[in-house]
Amino acid sequence: MIGIDHIRDESGTTLVELMVAITTGLVILSALTAVILTTMHGTARVTSRVEATQRARLALGKLMEEIHSACVVPEIAPVHEGSDGNVLRFIHQTGSEVQPVPTLSVVNYSGGTLTQANYESTGGTAPDWTFSEEEPSATETLLTDVSPTAPSSTIFSYYQYSGGTISETPQATPLSGEAAELTVEVHAALTAAPEHTPVADAGASAQIQNSATLRLTPPSYNEGSPARPCQ
Repeated sequence: MIGIDHIRDESGTTLVELMVAITTGLVILSALTAVILTTMHGTARVTSRVEATQRARLALGKLMEEIHSACVVPEIAPVHEGSDGNVLRFIHQTGSEVQPVPTLSVVNYSGGTLTQANYESTGGTAPDWTFSEEEPSATETLLTDVSPTAPSSTIFSYYQYSGGTISETPQATPLSGEAAELTVEVHAALTAAPEHTPVADAGASAQIQNSATLRLTPPSYNEGSPARPCQ
């Protein structure tokens, strides 16, 4: 039988204890939320970087393959005069092997976008083909949301042989006619941002570089040798 004193017992959780419990719970909940948000942000960053890397590698890989196969005629320099850090001009072959078409491609970086315009030859014979740059035969956006890799303000650089090895110092741009005739390597370096990311994050960008060598045989170690491309 329950006594009257037990019924009147008012012991239990005090207001102070309740406030402490609520505060502790909020601290734990805040910590868990921070961990979840950090994990989600890290996952989003990795996913975005992978996406940016894939886009950039595909675009640069395709471009470098075209440059690699740009030796249309032996000893004819593919890289054209006037190429500079953000505009690459080169001749390569389009069409079929039976009916090859010399094509001038102009790859241009401007406003965060890398584009390529192709101009088919309108006449002439190697190496004096003629090209009309009034209307391209094809245009293509290679890559968007890109920028030069800091601290550089340009994407393309050009190299020639010196003493039997490729010089570590890029040529001055825009390329003169003489410099273009000696260009045996084209290097491209850029930073690509992801097209889709749930959170703005500079760490999600990917730095990609690639190069194409325009030399078919080892160069001479003779200092006087011109070591031209496509030989």
